[in-house]
Amino acid sequence: MKSAGIPIEKLAGTNTSVFSGTFGRDYTDRLVKDPESLPASYFTGNGAAMYSNRISYFFDLKGPSVTTDTGCSGSMAALHMAAQTIRTGESDMSIVAVAQFMLNPDLYIALSNLGVLGPNGKCYSWDHRANGYGRGEGMAVVVLKRLGDALRDGDYVHSVIRESFMNQDGKTSTITSPSMEAQGQLIEECYARAGLKLCDTGYVEAHMTGTPTGDPIEAKSLAQTFGKSRAPGDAVYVGSIKPNIGHTGPVSGLASIIKTALVLQKQLIPPHINYDKPNPAIPLEDWNLQVANSLTPWPQGMPLRASVNNFGYGGTNVHVIMEALSGTTATNGTSHINGINGVKTKQILPCSDSSSYVYVVSSKHLTGTLEMNRKLAAYIRDSISQGKEPRPVDLAYTLAQRRSRFPCATAVRATSLGELAGRLEEPHRKATRASPNFLRIGFVFNGQGAQWYAMGRELLSTYPVFGSAIRKGDQVLQQKYGAPWSLHGVYIFSHFGKDIGLATYF
Repeated sequence: MKSAGIPIEKLAGTNTSVFSGTFGRDYTDRLVKDPESLPASYFTGNGAAMYSNRISYFFDLKGPSVTTDTGCSGSMAALHMAAQTIRTGESDMSIVAVAQFMLNPDLYIALSNLGVLGPNGKCYSWDHRANGYGRGEGMAVVVLKRLGDALRDGDYVHSVIRESFMNQDGKTSTITSPSMEAQGQLIEECYARAGLKLCDTGYVEAHMTGTPTGDPIEAKSLAQTFGKSRAPGDAVYVGSIKPNIGHTGPVSGLASIIKTALVLQKQLIPPHINYDKPNPAIPLEDWNLQVANSLTPWPQGMPLRASVNNFGYGGTNVHVIMEALSGTTATNGTSHINGINGVKTKQILPCSDSSSYVYVVSSKHLTGTLEMNRKLAAYIRDSISQGKEPRPVDLAYTLAQRRSRFPCATAVRATSLGELAGRLEEPHRKATRASPNFLRIGFVFNGQGAQWYAMGRELLSTYPVFGSAIRKGDQVLQQKYGAPWSLHGVYIFSHFGKDIGLATYF
């Protein structure tokens, strides 16, 4: 997993794949409730295929583009397939993106009828109070790339995926009942394919929804694999992000991946919240499992390796093994991942304390650029106060080379970050357009909607600003583009009792 090393518009035409996961479709469900008002863009705007296809379309990405629906394991299934396309050469880079927003009560009702939601809206994962999960919403995006390519391109590598594996519960007592055997086989097969030992894993980010049925089954599968692989008393740490943010459905897999990458980077295991005492059906000590009740340092001498479990309500299970790039263990600080030893992931550029650099900030709007200036200045001042400021050369390079360049921009020269923050905050600071011929649509009257007759004409005669914009647009079209007709004349002409279409440019 990496931070994209180039502005995304430079990926146009490349072999970049896009994968997305889905589960609930709240906005779509709202639209279909009233067929009379269903928009023409219903399928192209809200079809499940468009979750991934629209990203590929917008950025002109040529690799595979697939949306998965395996319930709560949707994004992890997407991640697994994305990694497979990179391994097989179908794509050189992959974007995995997923979102869940709760807009309707419908899915709440359906999940409540299924008996999986807790009445207080919280996840008491592996706790004696576990009585169903609380829902959460959010979005997550990760970018995957071959490790060698990422290092070659100077990308910041957040974590390395050593292996991923996916399977199915098959026939269980009910279609939503998890299988301890399938979950255990998933873990064992994933480690066998990676050629790694279960006993060398320092932390497991579990699915841990907080349901009375699912939690003990997952715990037992971890006991039969990770717990059994270690000496008694040498328990493996387990935890979950769900008590912190709720069960985010299809986002839950990527949420766990991002959390685990940070755990490996910081070498700290965060406390497992909403946890009072163990679920009596989960004997942690007997099963050689341990829940962190406080911020816990990474186990001494253990490889910086962690596992992530993610399951779907229909039985589709995914397991991912992750490692930090920065070191094999929490003590020696050397890297040995896929045969790469001691590789630094940051491009080192020469600089000196007296060097001055040009810092470029851009956006699509003049006011947006000024707001970005203000936020960048606030970030710099906060970083300086915490003693965590970036190197000036790194910041200048990132802003100039690794950010998309939009039409409205400011360029500030400074010899220090403090000076930069001050200059970004100057009240007279202005943004400029990159091209004087850049145009944008202000608003459009199509003459065919629910407007009343001559409504645009009323605006023209009532609001001087609107009239001025029409005259300016007329001038631009005739003088710069040689339009043989007058925008003002066309606008006030009526055809069959309705104003015809008008687009006003600024």
